[in-house]
Amino acid sequence: MKTNYALGYWFIALFLIFSSCSKDENEVIENEVIVESEKTAIEPDFIKNDGSEGIEDELQLEEEEPILTTDINSKSYRHCNYTLLTPSDVDVEACGETTTMPLLVGTRKLEVGSVTVSNDGENLYLNFEANDRNLMKKVYLYIGAKENIPFYSNGFPNLRKFNYKAFPYYYGGMKKATYVIPLSSIDLDCFEIVAYSKVYNKDSRCYYTSFAYDKTLDQQYSYYGWWSCVYYGDWVRSFSYCKQECKVECIQAYGFHAACGFCEDNVFTTFLAHTFINSKGDEGVDIELLINPDGCDITNSSDVGHINISSISDTKLKIEYQLNTGYEMCGLSFGYGGSKTSITSEYSKQFDASTTAHSFEIDKPLSANIYMISKAEITPSN
Repeated sequence: MKTNYALGYWFIALFLIFSSCSKDENEVIENEVIVESEKTAIEPDFIKNDGSEGIEDELQLEEEEPILTTDINSKSYRHCNYTLLTPSDVDVEACGETTTMPLLVGTRKLEVGSVTVSNDGENLYLNFEANDRNLMKKVYLYIGAKENIPFYSNGFPNLRKFNYKAFPYYYGGMKKATYVIPLSSIDLDCFEIVAYSKVYNKDSRCYYTSFAYDKTLDQQYSYYGWWSCVYYGDWVRSFSYCKQECKVECIQAYGFHAACGFCEDNVFTTFLAHTFINSKGDEGVDIELLINPDGCDITNSSDVGHINISSISDTKLKIEYQLNTGYEMCGLSFGYGGSKTSITSEYSKQFDASTTAHSFEIDKPLSANIYMISKAEITPSN
């Protein structure tokens, strides 16, 4: 008899524990605390077998894969080709634009954090961050083609088959955590991201399933059978990301002829007589392209190419930029005039593709000399 009473009390206690954490999407946040409102028949937010409840024909109790660490005291977790770090350990100079999506719970889309995605030339970075009084206990990722997202038969993602899985460093959970994934391990330029976090709320003391996605999208679902199993329509709780191109910063190069030029206020000016240019024929006259001068001091500057000036008719000059091997042009500008104070004409060009040489024609100034302020924006070639 005592055994029967004990079993009865045990079942009651178990029911109370479960019901206290079986929160649904009808919860709201008041004063940064998750509270429970009137219940309706809606999609559950409480984590039970990671949201795959009601599937009896598939294995539900698989063991979590062990997390491998390189150092027992390390805050870096390594598993295959990613590292989970705290953001303070990650120094990112992102290329292009970053993408940020909210971490949302349930159909009411309670926002419990965010995921920010960016990349540099080597790695993809996914920064998870919990808000308010929430902590992350798990952070899982699927990265790949949208049609290859692993699903259970009820349309819910099979989290155990995600290609990136990790636990934050601290046992009690973390506010922030960052995945660092080599771009070389992702063979797609654009791909789908399913970003999941098991979130613990310190006020309700319950766990919640959250996904990062566009808050304007609505996930369709339905109930089936006396078990009230949840079946999902086309999965919208994911988002796409394209690798951002990393443009190398261009540096300024200055055209200058040391024997026929001067520098004032860090502006390099070259002047040539038309008779001198004409005397050189098709060979023309070369002006050096220099980088890294110290103001007007070119002692330690480097030569990265030249500009050739040649006469092609009584009224036309040909200007040709040519870079040395190992450099490319982002753009150029060529200002000219008949005197030091009348450099008012300019030719300029920006390049989208790799360019090492560019030529154009200009009208000869109606004077004995031509004064030039010539520049190029260059970068080391890959």
